[in-house]
Amino acid sequence: MAEGRALAAAFRGVVFDLDGVVYLGDEAIAAAPAALDQIRGLGVKVAFVTNNSYRPPDLVAEKLNRLGIKAADGQVLTSAQAAVRLLGGRRGLDGRKVMVLGGPGLRQALEAAGARVVDGAAWREAEVVAVGFDPELTYARVRDATLAIRSGARFVGSNPDTTLPTPEGIWPGAGATLALLQASTGVRPEVAGKPERALLEEAAAAIGPGPYLMVGDRADTDLDGAHRLGWSTALVLSGVTGLADLPDLTTAPDQVLADVGGLLDPPGPVVRPATTAELAAAAELLGATGGGERRWLVAVDAGQVVGAAALRPAGTLGLLDGPVVQEAWRGRLVGSRLVVAACVEGRAAGLPAVAADAAAEPFLTRLGFTPAPAGAEASAAPRLLVREL
Repeated sequence: MAEGRALAAAFRGVVFDLDGVVYLGDEAIAAAPAALDQIRGLGVKVAFVTNNSYRPPDLVAEKLNRLGIKAADGQVLTSAQAAVRLLGGRRGLDGRKVMVLGGPGLRQALEAAGARVVDGAAWREAEVVAVGFDPELTYARVRDATLAIRSGARFVGSNPDTTLPTPEGIWPGAGATLALLQASTGVRPEVAGKPERALLEEAAAAIGPGPYLMVGDRADTDLDGAHRLGWSTALVLSGVTGLADLPDLTTAPDQVLADVGGLLDPPGPVVRPATTAELAAAAELLGATGGGERRWLVAVDAGQVVGAAALRPAGTLGLLDGPVVQEAWRGRLVGSRLVVAACVEGRAAGLPAVAADAAAEPFLTRLGFTPAPAGAEASAAPRLLVREL
């Protein structure tokens, strides 16, 4: 493994999602307090961005400090602020009547911008229905919001996250409430939080000039939003996304880390399709020849191929060769990233599933591969594991 500076040191600013990245519920991720201190010690600026609109920024900062993670109010940005921006700020909200299904953070942000919050039977007066995470949601409030939206109120969600990670498991998130209201009204909500631009642009403004790294536990919100802005991305496996979910990614993150402590390790290799010049090294690692219709994938560090995988047609399936990773890089999720890249390639080629030799069963099972049903199409292995795409 090439020696080098910490991954975080390559950036002027690192932006962290909170739930599942820095903490779970009221418990800090074990690696987070020390890692954040050391990242700041590298001279890297830090901001915290959350799609959870329940708490106001000052209370989020207070919680972070209580958990041993230093944070000032101005370093915390929530989807409640993004919702205010989406609704036009004070100019768009001053005096407007808004029904809120959400916590104090969303309510306070709207009121601070001049909105007049209405509830209950006053649904007839609502010009906007604003929805965020609401652990005290009742049927009556859903009913009133449905009536208001059906009567023409603008339907806005703070964020689209359907789930919320907690120490006891996964809870329904704001996106689940949005889905319920969309089903009862037929109206699609406007969404303010990630993956939309507002929150990340606020974070960039707080940090100053880039380059930036976005660290999140959700590819569809945290990382997709960052990719749209040209930021680098790191997916951590301490929250919603686990190893078995990785092959479902439609775009591979730049880095995959067990938790935020990985930001202090040297950057992992670049995983990408192989160039012609890299085919011989990839084939040598895999013990395969370079012919056929394989899609070759490599992990490259300092110009050297340190890992490889290949995907080749086998009936209607894509058959995975490898991955094989040099010993110095094992334990850094490089093999998992090669499998993700192979699944991205297979999905782009319209394949329904990727199959692999069951000899790699313990590793592949953790990535969601299961035994192939009898009669599955394949030509090169007596027993297969399959991952649907």
